[in-house]
Amino acid sequence: MSGTVSVTRALGSSTRAGIYDHLRQVDGALTVRDVADTFDLHPNVARTHLGLLAEAGLLTVGQRKHPGGGRPARVYRARPEVEDDHAVLDGAAQPAGGAAAALMVRLLVTLLDRPGGPPLVARALEASRDEGRRLVSALPGDPPTSRATSDAAQRAVRAIRAYAPDARVDRAGSDWAEVSGLSPAVALVERLDPALAEALERGLLAGATEGSGVMVDLAETSGGVHGRVWRMRATGGRAPRSTISPAATLDARGQTRDSGVVEAMRAMTDLRAGDVLEVLAEGPGSPASFARWADRAGHALVAVERAQDAGGRPAIRLLIEKA
Repeated sequence: MSGTVSVTRALGSSTRAGIYDHLRQVDGALTVRDVADTFDLHPNVARTHLGLLAEAGLLTVGQRKHPGGGRPARVYRARPEVEDDHAVLDGAAQPAGGAAAALMVRLLVTLLDRPGGPPLVARALEASRDEGRRLVSALPGDPPTSRATSDAAQRAVRAIRAYAPDARVDRAGSDWAEVSGLSPAVALVERLDPALAEALERGLLAGATEGSGVMVDLAETSGGVHGRVWRMRATGGRAPRSTISPAATLDARGQTRDSGVVEAMRAMTDLRAGDVLEVLAEGPGSPASFARWADRAGHALVAVERAQDAGGRPAIRLLIEKA
């Protein structure tokens, strides 16, 4: 039974959607500390996210006794009946609780903020690419180092699965993959404007794959049981975004994650809308910290990659476009 928080609100945050997806995939219940460590969050922030998900009826809350006694720890588990449930809208499967509706609302609001210019379908494609990158940035762990298209496809599907539970990689080779099951994420738009829905779905997958480190060409093949089937082929290995010229560079290596984010906030205030800030980071969890700040502030994370500075020192390079 859902509480006072709607599922749309609970899953409207990419961080909470990532936490929910993580809980659906793990075997067993997790504590606040488990989630905080996995997503590099302060425990109070993790507790707030988990509380909202629980109030929306997406999680069950229990207790786990400590072996040495003392106060039991609160633990959270994805509700099995939510995990596998689907609502049906005009014959199209929708993720339970309207997570896909929340995604579509967020994308359509973005389109309203980008009036004029290219045709609507082109703007929808670009907006959904940005959303795909943000979804991947919310996944726990550092950016992958693998150049395999199959690995990038698996990570992209994992990021989108909170909105399309049937998303999957059907087949894959060294530089290609076939993905299906994404159509439920755009079903609300599909019945009104199929061309717009196709652009949103294409951009979402392209952006999530690019955010996972590989640039791909996408071609729609014959429809499957769960909607469109996409065949992706790598165009040139990892996505370096080398054509982007940053307006400023921040070297956050050697700083704590929190202080690095504060420095990035200060650096961003001196930039104009559309300018790109280059951040050089290091250490586990650092990219996720910058990605979460960018997402909260409304900036666009346009690239994450392994790099070296002029002196050959390794870094994780993030490119963040100012809103």
